[in-house]
Amino acid sequence: MKSRKVSLLYAVLLACAMGLNAASAQVGGDFDRAAAAHRQGDYLTSVKLWQPLAGKGQVDAQYNLGVMYYSGDGVKQDYAEAAKWFRMAAEQGDKQAQYYLGSMYLNGEGVKQSESEAQKWYTMNRRAHRHNHAQMEKWQAQLAEMRKQEELRLAYEDSRLHADEKIAELKARAGLPATGVKLAGLPTK
Repeated sequence: MKSRKVSLLYAVLLACAMGLNAASAQVGGDFDRAAAAHRQGDYLTSVKLWQPLAGKGQVDAQYNLGVMYYSGDGVKQDYAEAAKWFRMAAEQGDKQAQYYLGSMYLNGEGVKQSESEAQKWYTMNRRAHRHNHAQMEKWQAQLAEMRKQEELRLAYEDSRLHADEKIAELKARAGLPATGVKLAGLPTK
């Protein structure tokens, strides 16, 4: 009786393994057909084959769709759609997808520009590229430049606001109308 149970358990496990191997072969076959179609310039076929795989969590298919939508390679260029696929792959640890997603956040392509999100994805990617100091320095310089530009923009807006208030105050003291008068040859509000 015990040997029958062991035999039955073995048969069930073998059937499961065969089913998984068949499913893996199907996934691998579809992925390979999509890659071959892409290499031959048949982008429509590659998208049709990669989308179901990507939807099921196949990281390479997700990354490849991200690249296609990012570059407009056989599909209409759509940064938001690219970001969606890159995010799925990046969340599974795909280093290239993490890099693309970080760059998209840095540049505001398909996502709201966000230094903190760019930093998050670049940091994840950096863990895999510790040896590539030149690239890391480049990313850090880009983030520093982005910070500097934002600080300058805010300082300009703040100074412009105070300058307009000061001009209005000086006009009022001088008894001048609030608008339409030029001070030192400069137009004012």
